[in-house]
Amino acid sequence: MNHVETIIIGAGPIGLETAIGLKERGMPFLHFDAGAVGQQVLDFPAQSRWFSSPERLSIAGVPFVTASHEKGTREEYLAYLRSVVGLHALSIRTFEKVVEVMSLPRGGFEIGTRTRAGLEHRFSCDRLVIATGGTARPRTLGIPGEDLPHVSHFLQEPHRTLGRRVLVVGGRNSACDTALRAFRCGADVTISYRGQDLHERVKYWVRPELSAMIKSAQVRAHFETVPIRIERDSVHLKSVVDETLFEVPVDDVILEIGYEADNSLFAGLGAKLDEQQAVVHDPGTMETTVPGLYVAGTAVAGTQHRFKVYIENSHVHAHRIVAAFAGEEPPGDPVLPLLPES
Repeated sequence: MNHVETIIIGAGPIGLETAIGLKERGMPFLHFDAGAVGQQVLDFPAQSRWFSSPERLSIAGVPFVTASHEKGTREEYLAYLRSVVGLHALSIRTFEKVVEVMSLPRGGFEIGTRTRAGLEHRFSCDRLVIATGGTARPRTLGIPGEDLPHVSHFLQEPHRTLGRRVLVVGGRNSACDTALRAFRCGADVTISYRGQDLHERVKYWVRPELSAMIKSAQVRAHFETVPIRIERDSVHLKSVVDETLFEVPVDDVILEIGYEADNSLFAGLGAKLDEQQAVVHDPGTMETTVPGLYVAGTAVAGTQHRFKVYIENSHVHAHRIVAAFAGEEPPGDPVLPLLPES
């Protein structure tokens, strides 16, 4: 079994920033991700545009420059992450999932991994950093028909919606983006959302446009409704006001109702979670209640019902972890405040 000082789990932006900080100080580590580098970004719909400005998404001092000089797209940011990995010559074991974690009696940790090809490996370390994000799996409705093949939890290639009757469930950013993209690719789009209107925090350049489409009946919206049953060619909706039932014909159903964090690695090691399943930690060092176990990035907050932890206000997590490992004073709060748009 191979031993190393530090193991990092998660190769999103903050996991990469932590790895770069350790490498710059000559601290050996191994780095794993169950998917690709930036897998959660890779799962965004094509051409999704970030809410945050480019300078707030840049990591390790490498500028994130966009062709339009505006907010970056999914594709631009994935290219940026590849550049950062190449520039710092990071070695990341992608598509190697951590399937087991345990604390060792003498201190430190042991992990078991499985590659995409099914090969299994074991490693031990003195310190473990978990930066797995807060969107490990989509939320579910728990209704009949949710597992049918025409039901998905994210927009795949928008082009495939041409001529299709698409029901989008949700009224926040992802749902609104999906509705717009599907409409522009020739879909007949209907929205079901339990709120009285599109959520107030939908991107400021998306909300008015989609609202206008709804007002002009280009896109149908059934507000204050929830799906209660999905059939092969329709969805049964129920009013949350008076419980009226009605049916909407569909070819595809896209459930954009948010994501849940997977904090099973923390729980398996005995780390304390609060009532929202967020990881309890020392904000100065990012160490959890388990000695030697650290948390970074949006994994800090668990499942967020209203997102308050983003990439842009998580950069300091990487800096604090590296400082703790190096025996340095932790950096203070970020100088760059969050903007109202964030």
